[in-house]
Amino acid sequence: MAKPLNVLIVEDSDDDALLLVRELKHSDYALSYLRVDTPEAMHAALEEQEWDAILSDYEMPHFSGLGALKIMQDKGLDVSFIIVSGKIGEDVAAGIMKAGAHDYVMKSNLWRLVPAVERELREAVIRRERREANEQIETALREKEVLLREIHHRVKNNMQVISSILRLQSRYVSDEKSLEMFKDSQNRIMSIALVHEKLYYSNDLTRVNIKEYLNDLLGNLLKSYTMDKNIISLDISVDDAALGIDSAIPCGLIIGELVSNSLKHAFNGNKYGDIRISLRKNGDTFKLIVGDNGIGFPEDVDFRNTESLGLRLVTLITENQLNGEINLNRNKGTEFNITFKGGK
Repeated sequence: MAKPLNVLIVEDSDDDALLLVRELKHSDYALSYLRVDTPEAMHAALEEQEWDAILSDYEMPHFSGLGALKIMQDKGLDVSFIIVSGKIGEDVAAGIMKAGAHDYVMKSNLWRLVPAVERELREAVIRRERREANEQIETALREKEVLLREIHHRVKNNMQVISSILRLQSRYVSDEKSLEMFKDSQNRIMSIALVHEKLYYSNDLTRVNIKEYLNDLLGNLLKSYTMDKNIISLDISVDDAALGIDSAIPCGLIIGELVSNSLKHAFNGNKYGDIRISLRKNGDTFKLIVGDNGIGFPEDVDFRNTESLGLRLVTLITENQLNGEINLNRNKGTEFNITFKGGK
């Protein structure tokens, strides 16, 4: 059974249109066609039904092939569009193809018409299949984005629940060291939860703006220790760069531990102090500096082997999670220098 072929012919000459019809009837298609020669008639034809191909003359008294092509394009249609003309040169033909026509056939070579139509019909099927595949991919990506956003939201909420439980539990503890452990644990959880919160509201669900993240993280940290900003000041200098989640969480934990350590031990109570945080990006490498102008780190203590859980965590996270390098500078107070790759 012959496959139906609906062709819209944009042509002002009945005789020329019949020549096209005669050529098309030599094919294996069951031909149905309509001839139009004005913009109004073409608009109506495109509204009334779907067409498999449009064959258009290049110049007509009240219309043109480029005008017909633009009408089709403005309607967002993807129909095989072939110019059939008796007097266009190579330059004009190239311009037509650049404008979006799929092919052109000279009226003196109408034997090329059927092969051209068949080829463009096959190309139209390929374009449609590719478009449908892309739409499926875009739909899947949108669904994945919604799912990832929901996961970040739920992880953040669950972290906050854990933090709330720890806060409630700490009310039943009177020992100062135990209370400090609860607070440290809450701050660690807060730093992780904040990454997921930033990702939830971000356009990029895989990378965190580290400047925004650290500003919020350090602000929350100061509040948790009820520090007076007139006594302890934070000097934050961070590049406006993005970190992958696998680097942002360890980086937040490291900064949280080092800043907490400075707040607790560097300034002997209410002595005025300055804490410096710098994060610079050079290519795919980050350099993190966390320092203070406090009493300094004891000369006889190796920070890599100290009994302090916080400093042990900093070393382990730097070396094992960030695959980075950490060094201590004791020249002016305490300054930790950490370098690592940005990662994913």
